[in-house]
Order: sequence, then structure tokens, then C-alpha cells
Amino acid sequence: MALVIGGNATVATGMSPIVESGLYADAIFIDGVTFTSQHNIGSAGQIQVEKYAGGRGVKPGVPGGNFTDREYTNTVVDINVNNSFRDSVKVPTYFESTMPTSVLMNKTLEVTQKVGTGRQESALAVLVAQGTASDDNEALTKDNIKSKIIASRSALRKKHAKPNAVIASVDTYALMLEAAGKDFTPMYNDDVVRQGKIGLWLGMVWVEADLLDGSTTDYTYKNDSGEDTAVDTSKVDLIMLDFMAYSIIDRLDALRIKESEQFVGSKVQEEICSGFKVTNADCVLVRKTVG
Repeated sequence: MALVIGGNATVATGMSPIVESGLYADAIFIDGVTFTSQHNIGSAGQIQVEKYAGGRGVKPGVPGGNFTDREYTNTVVDINVNNSFRDSVKVPTYFESTMPTSVLMNKTLEVTQKVGTGRQESALAVLVAQGTASDDNEALTKDNIKSKIIASRSALRKKHAKPNAVIASVDTYALMLEAAGKDFTPMYNDDVVRQGKIGLWLGMVWVEADLLDGSTTDYTYKNDSGEDTAVDTSKVDLIMLDFMAYSIIDRLDALRIKESEQFVGSKVQEEICSGFKVTNADCVLVRKTVG
């Protein structure tokens, strides 16, 4: 189609070979940083994790005394791999042949981003739903955030948890940067930095979660019964955790380009099957601002 400019003059139009990518959330769930995959064994659709109770140590006795037996007890935590994220998009050969870029390649990237973002939304919903709610709901400010973070850490430490990561909302992360100043240490490891905004402050890894945008009320996941469960994350300021207490199991990650039988062209398809579980709620503190 020609473009008419200045009276009767026309110029040809063309399609740029550079595609403007869509905007998707940063990757905030990073193995060994904000979750663990240590229970990802075998090919089962349900993984059972044996959990022992903590608590006080034994009291001292006299040398040469007899043992006092305790009964064997345990708890089993189920991780159900029952959340499936899939997307499929049609790519007619006509469009592939008439565009200056590879439509298949671009749509493959789009599909993987949409599926990956859906997985992240559900992972965040489970973490908020299954973590322990903080008793402190006072609004965070640049002046109080440091003391509030230290208090939250203390609350977890008193339960013998070892908090090592903070997943922060966009607003909380900004407050942290203001308060921390030169004490904030960005992490420059390429494998980590490409995932999102990450750094160290107060002895913990901080991850900026643009999924915590202050407005989303309907991130969903499939619960253990297979029912849709919606979680309101609009008031969440941050999640402080020991990442070893949050398990994500990916059982299937399949990406394919399949020739269609209904039209001339292909379909780009991806599916990821995942399971999410907070294996110890005493190690995950969810802080919200109420009011």
C-alpha cells in the first residue's frame, strides 16, 4: 500500500525485519535462588516428601545411662504435578512466505513467553496462598523498610527458619533501593541477571517481582483436588523465605512445530506440567499492607 504525502507524491511502504516484542513479566522463580527442585525425582505425577518435626533438643543425662525410646512419627507432604500450561498458535504458510521475518520463530518465542508467564503466575499464587501471613500490615516507607525487614527476618529466625531470599513487589523494591543506597549489591552473574532484577541487601537475595504490581487479584492455580484457586496478590509487599521450603517440579516441557491438517501451515505448541508446594510454611512469610 502506498503512502500519499504532500499533494500527489507517493512513497512505497515496507515491513521492518525487526519485530517489537510483547511485554511479559520477569522470571522470578530461579532454581537455587527462590525455589528448589531437589524433590524432582523419577517420572511420578505425585511426589511424597517425608517431613520430620523440629523443636527442642534432648535433655542431658548421666554417663552410662539407658536410652529412652521415642515412637517413630512423621508427616508426608504431597507435591501434585497437576498444573498444565499450554498454548497453540496457527501460522499459515501464506504469512510465513510474505513477511520479511520468520513468523514461525517469532511466534515460537511468543508461545514460550506466554506459557512461561502463566507458570510463574501460578507459582506466585501458591507461594502467597501457602505461606504464613505476617502479623505486621503497616505500610512500608523509605524510613521504616529496613526495620520492618529486620523484624520479619527475626520472626522467621525465631522459628529456626533460615530466610535467604525476598521476592518484592515493584513498589517495595523501589523503597528498598532508596533505603539501601550503596549497601545494595547487584548480582552480575549472567545466568541470574538475565532472569530479572536481583541483588543483595541485609544478607538476603532480593528479587523484583513485576507480577506483584499492586493490582492483580486473580492469579490462579490448580489445588490438590484439581480445582481452580484464585489468589489476590494486590496487597502483597514482599515474600521472605528460605527457598529450600518452596518446591517446584516440572514434569513436562514440550515445544513443537506441527504441520496442520486443517489449513496450509503449521501450529506452534508448548506445554509445561508443573507442581508447586510450600513444604514448610514456617519458612515462608508473606507480608501485606492492609488498609
